[in-house]
Amino acid sequence: MRPFLSLPWKILALTLSALLLMTVVLTSFAIVKMEQDFHLQQQKQLQLRQQQFEHLNMLLENQLRSWLESFTDMANIREQADFSEFAKALARHYDTIALHLNVEHQWLFNQEGVLLYASTPEVPGRVRQAVQQVLMELQPFSEIVCAEHCSKLVLVPVQNQRGDVAVVALSTTLLDVLASLKQGVGSEVAIVRIEGDLERPARELQLLSLSNASRMASVFSALPAAATVKQAIENGLPVQIGAEHYLISFLPLVGNGQGYYLALVDDTNKFARTKAEYQFQMVIFASACFAFLAVLIYFSTQRLSLRLLKMAQHLPLLAQRQFREFRERGRNTPLLFQDELDVLDTAANQLSLELEQLHQQIEQNTRELENIAMYDLLTGLPNRNMLLFQLKKYLAALERHPGRIAVLFLDLDNFKLVNDTQGHAAGDLLLVEAASRLRACIRPSDLASRFGGDEFVLVLTDVSSDEHPAEVANRILQAFEQPVELNGQLFYVSGSIGIAMSSDPQSIPDDLIRQADIAMYNAKEQGGAAFTGYDQQMYQRLSSRIQLESDIKEAIRLQQFYLVLQPQVELSTGRLVGFEALLRWLHPQRGIVTPDEFIGVLENSPQMVELGYWVFRRSFELVLQLINQGYRHIRISINLSAGQFLDPLLPQVLQGLLDEFGLPANHFELELTERTLVKNIDTTLQMMRQLKGMGFCFAIDDFGTGYSSLSYLKQMPVDIIKIDKSFVFGMLENDADYQIIVSTIAMVQKLELTVVAEGVENRAQLQLLKKHKCDIGQGYYFARPLNDEQLQQFLTEHVPDGFLRLT
Repeated sequence: MRPFLSLPWKILALTLSALLLMTVVLTSFAIVKMEQDFHLQQQKQLQLRQQQFEHLNMLLENQLRSWLESFTDMANIREQADFSEFAKALARHYDTIALHLNVEHQWLFNQEGVLLYASTPEVPGRVRQAVQQVLMELQPFSEIVCAEHCSKLVLVPVQNQRGDVAVVALSTTLLDVLASLKQGVGSEVAIVRIEGDLERPARELQLLSLSNASRMASVFSALPAAATVKQAIENGLPVQIGAEHYLISFLPLVGNGQGYYLALVDDTNKFARTKAEYQFQMVIFASACFAFLAVLIYFSTQRLSLRLLKMAQHLPLLAQRQFREFRERGRNTPLLFQDELDVLDTAANQLSLELEQLHQQIEQNTRELENIAMYDLLTGLPNRNMLLFQLKKYLAALERHPGRIAVLFLDLDNFKLVNDTQGHAAGDLLLVEAASRLRACIRPSDLASRFGGDEFVLVLTDVSSDEHPAEVANRILQAFEQPVELNGQLFYVSGSIGIAMSSDPQSIPDDLIRQADIAMYNAKEQGGAAFTGYDQQMYQRLSSRIQLESDIKEAIRLQQFYLVLQPQVELSTGRLVGFEALLRWLHPQRGIVTPDEFIGVLENSPQMVELGYWVFRRSFELVLQLINQGYRHIRISINLSAGQFLDPLLPQVLQGLLDEFGLPANHFELELTERTLVKNIDTTLQMMRQLKGMGFCFAIDDFGTGYSSLSYLKQMPVDIIKIDKSFVFGMLENDADYQIIVSTIAMVQKLELTVVAEGVENRAQLQLLKKHKCDIGQGYYFARPLNDEQLQQFLTEHVPDGFLRLT
């Protein structure tokens, strides 16, 4: 469990933390600004000192040049024929100039660069280079030269009576310049030499000239060990010796090449003391503010904390549904001004009122829902929850009183048709009527419930014989034989019933209902309006069907389906008019799966539409192949499932295939069963007319096995009628089949339609069909369904010129 920390202390801690952070940030900004101002001031001082050094340097140079000019005039060099007397005069006055101007050395060179006089026998190489420059430019020259120490070098050209030019060179120390600079800027001054890597320690700087040797040496020896030469040049180096603070800055020497700098040591004790005093004042001020604010915030939030704790103590009363006591204890006298706590108190009291009303409403609704949860609101029958509850009780009772119970699962046939044509309100009326008829068919001790949608489940108790559930099922079917009047129209609605029985008290209610459901689907597959009892084979068939559906999905994914073509022959001439495309399935383990096994499952599968479009594309490819082989008037008949025929994308897909392959639509015949045609007349007619307008032909397949109604046959744009092979098989032995074929051919020809007889297997059948002027025949007598290889062999051997040659 986490430790408790009072809200005032939390607010106090957060506030003081924020203040502390703000104080630290502002103080840091102030100190950084102070240091920036100090460095900016130092930069300005460095610029001023640079200017002062240049001024002193120029002053020294002008002083030496003025002395030389005065000395040449005094020596009357312009009246002399050579420079020998002038050289002697320089030698005589060397001590004087060395004393007054701190001149270290002086030299005299003629215009050929020959040394005429020197105060020292050694002449630096830089002096000779400077002499050559002056002789070439005939201009005075000066610079600072550093070796062991730094000196000022001044060279001035002079001219005698004959116009010959000589150069006087003077070298003087910079001690006077450094002394004057120190006196002018108030800083200790030194000249340092910096060579090599700038990242090396600053302690390795070489000191050449010092204004105060003892202090400068102590300051430079106290440089930080981590400080580098580069940092010293760019930003200067702060140095602390005990309580004393110094700042070393560097300026490059004027006229110097590289590596020699002026080092200025400034006393920064005043700035350090000011900075320390400012920091101390900020700490004292912040501490005082923190103490004052801490006291103020704590006492300000204490009242808030006490009121919140009081409310927290009263809140459990809401959970205990003591709403009035919560409002009595929560009353508070507001101060001069209302605050958020007063708003919270008002909201809490309002919440208690609403919770009290909601609790009363919930109690009332709970009583109603307990009733609604067990009964269907539309029919008044017990719902699925009550069914499972009661069925569990009935099964448990078998343990005390052995016997049997039966579960009947009823599904209304063609209920969706009522909803689609008359609307859901009419469908609800039908369900109410169905519930009423079911109640009338069972005993008061039995249970009738609405399972969901148009499904009902009945539980028969005390089943004394095996015939009793069948008798009840028959009464129900007879009850539904009577039409139901909805909106002034009569509807005939039947039902499919599945029966499951049990005498085992350990039976699971869901299992019994599932078994009855399986039996109901078996009855529906037999055409509906019937009942079937459950047996284990039904479950096995259902499992096989589920496995087959899974295999079909996998077969579509792995492209295991393929097409075969069965020829259609014009009976009067023997001309090959087309083929019917038939779907086949090559299973990798089971081999060839017969169409009777998978077509029924496939037609009710959502994958049928996807596979159907593959059949269309493959048929288009085969037609194009046959046309290229010379069969220009060939036509392929394609069977359409109900799901694909009613797919709104069908016209768009077919038009896309026509455009892609460049084929006219009259090469294709669309076959529909009678059940598909009458499933939704309006939608069927609309789709047929749209496809007919594109040029497709329509054929009714398996004619005679379905409705065979002339009323819808007249409405539909049908081109071909196909007589089912079951009639052709029996036409020679069964007079009824024979009469059906003859009358069908006559009727269809009067309607100016084409007749196709399926299942022609012998010559006798062929002759009889030709006698009655049947247009086209199809069957094993002409050829079995052909795969791609067999098709080419058939065309080559039996239809070389477009007419069938029978062996």
